[in-house]
Amino acid sequence: MYFRRSVWLVVIFFLALCVGISSPSLAAKNSSAPSPKRTYTLKEAVDQAMLTNPSIESKIRMIENARMNVGVAQSNFWPRLSIVASTSHLQNYEEVQTYNSDNLTSDNWSKGLRAQLNLFVGFAHLNNLEKSRLSVQVEEAKHRQARLELACNVQLQFLQLLRLRQELKSAQDSVSRLETQLKSAESFVAVGMAPYVNVLQNQTELAKAQQQVIRVKNDLRNTQVQLNKFLGFAPEAPIQYVGNLKDYPSSIGYTEENAVKTAVRNRPDLLIAQRSIEIAYKDMHITLGRFLPRVDLNYDNISSSKDYDDDKNYQGYTRNYWSLGLQFSWEFFAGGESTFQTLADRKRAQSLQKDFEDAMNSAQAEVIRSLLDITAAKELISASQTGVKAARESYDMANTRYATHTGTITELLDAQVRLTQAEDDASRALCDFQSARARFFYYIGRENPGLK
Repeated sequence: MYFRRSVWLVVIFFLALCVGISSPSLAAKNSSAPSPKRTYTLKEAVDQAMLTNPSIESKIRMIENARMNVGVAQSNFWPRLSIVASTSHLQNYEEVQTYNSDNLTSDNWSKGLRAQLNLFVGFAHLNNLEKSRLSVQVEEAKHRQARLELACNVQLQFLQLLRLRQELKSAQDSVSRLETQLKSAESFVAVGMAPYVNVLQNQTELAKAQQQVIRVKNDLRNTQVQLNKFLGFAPEAPIQYVGNLKDYPSSIGYTEENAVKTAVRNRPDLLIAQRSIEIAYKDMHITLGRFLPRVDLNYDNISSSKDYDDDKNYQGYTRNYWSLGLQFSWEFFAGGESTFQTLADRKRAQSLQKDFEDAMNSAQAEVIRSLLDITAAKELISASQTGVKAARESYDMANTRYATHTGTITELLDAQVRLTQAEDDASRALCDFQSARARFFYYIGRENPGLK
């Protein structure tokens, strides 16, 4: 019992010592760790997403993989060096007279160095090298495409967040106005200056406004969760996204002609489609190379040995030799495999060509549509601002008339609803305009993190 207790004491002392040693270093580590940034503008949010989003990291790894494949293709132009060795035992079934000692029971082995260089393989190595380089360009374009898509998604979510904040303010202002109106209605009813139905109508509209506040808050929270996901933060992380829809420029600086030219020159999806055609033709040329002969240069430096069982009559020997030679082969018929494969590769390349033409037309249409959306949204901004001014003035007049008993509660509530709707329309028009700008820069293949 005493021994067991002593062992436990030693163990506890050792653990306490380890904790005491490790705790200061851990505390120092925690104290020296920088606190994460908690406030992000639109540009900072996009930049953060580019650093942490897994989809971007995945595309970078694919670029590295494609570059390694270029090295694989280049290796085909170098000779293949290998060490070769073999051993065997030759056993006769019965002892017979022979004039060839190689047929006698013996132990054999050989070892040496072998080199082989492909002098000509129907241009397959050259086409494979060019194909691998094109694949690098494709992966780089996919990386750019992923960056553009991520930036656009972050921008759209960010703008949606700003719009919902304005909508929430409008909904809360609506609740505040309705609460004031309800108090007035209750006062009028208390002194017999208005029917009780006025209170009921106010309560109904107030309940609707409160429900709208709840819905907008939920949408706002969902949008922030999605933004946190894009930036690599936990859903519940208290990240502050700052900005205002009016802070961003009201123009794009492109004419329709310049925008289309920029899209054709910059869009990575068009480059991917174009390079895919070239890769398909490289595959066809590789298949065509099967119709050509193949020439290889071979070099062997070998040591071989033979040991006879009958060492009294036959003496074993060892030979050292080298050989250099050319090997020529030409497969001129393979049942039509190469022919049909070539035709299939050609059809695939032609199909990709049609896809590229369709992608070009779609890109031009997307750019033009985005310009039309920008123009329409800009006109909506002007109209909605006029509507807000008129709706606010109408509400003030209706409120004054109701307070002086020259207007009805229905008129006041209608004016209140129109004011809230006008404010929502104005914030939505601003959001639609900036969202159209974000999509425009995506469609022309230009990264613009801050929408400047």
